[in-house]
Amino acid sequence: MKYVEVVADAGHLDTVSAIAEQLEARDFRFGQPDEDGMQSMRLLVTDNKIQSTLDKLQKALNME
Repeated sequence: MKYVEVVADAGHLDTVSAIAEQLEARDFRFGQPDEDGMQSMRLLVTDNKIQSTLDKLQKALNME
């Protein structure tokens, strides 16, 4: 298993959370937004789901 960390605008939290749930991430954690509105989010995914996780995150975050 590997952690995938995303640092994005805090407004993306719901999107990243939905992806974590959809891909059955073993763990999903997020920190508090910083003064610039950026937020760290971490998904723990199995090795066989790393690429699909990255693909979904890239597609979702580039569209918004």
